[in-house]
Amino acid sequence: MDLEQFLNEQENSRNRNLKTGNRYKQNDFIRQYLASVILQKFEWNYWVTFTFGFRPNLDEVEDVLYKLWNRVDHRILKHTKSKDVMNPDERSVWILFPEIGSQGLHYHGFLKLNIKPNITGKGYSNEWDWMRSALRQNLDKLSPSITTLRTNERLDFRLYNRSYRNLDNVKMIIYSMKQFGKNDFDRFNSTIISPDDWKPILPIYQRRTPNKIDELPIRPNKWLETSLAQYLDIE
Repeated sequence: MDLEQFLNEQENSRNRNLKTGNRYKQNDFIRQYLASVILQKFEWNYWVTFTFGFRPNLDEVEDVLYKLWNRVDHRILKHTKSKDVMNPDERSVWILFPEIGSQGLHYHGFLKLNIKPNITGKGYSNEWDWMRSALRQNLDKLSPSITTLRTNERLDFRLYNRSYRNLDNVKMIIYSMKQFGKNDFDRFNSTIISPDDWKPILPIYQRRTPNKIDELPIRPNKWLETSLAQYLDIE
């Protein structure tokens, strides 16, 4: 018996209630668990769908989402009264699920703002209007980063407030993960959870932290050709 089979057949505190040899059922269990976390434990504010066009490069897609997250947080800080720094635990939290649709690759996401932007006197009717403007302006600037976009195409999105009706929120969650468990593209592997994948360990300073697109730091989970060489001390 190999190690994978040995571990798989164990009964323990994690798999006692979810144990199954059926891959589809296992994926369904994971989907249900994620749905319960998002619905009951993750106090998200917005549901968003990003569209990246046909046959995009996944590294380019995640780079754009990472830079968008950084620039939105920097803008929130800029529009916050009497605050010059955003600590790592104050960063917005993004949970993003991939979907392949008729328009190509989408990411459905749930966004939580741990700090609210100050929109007083800024010409916005509400926070949703401010957030929509922040996403639109930044995606327009980031569109050239997706090299597979066709002529006259741009990155697009749809933004919705969290509903006061639980049923509406359940529908959003189910829709976002409806393709999980399919046997082609690994959607679990490409799911993005910002605290884990993008590792916000440094604060953002309103004036000192670079915000220009070409000055943003490299995504922490980005694989580079030099990555393995650094660990193995290969020249």
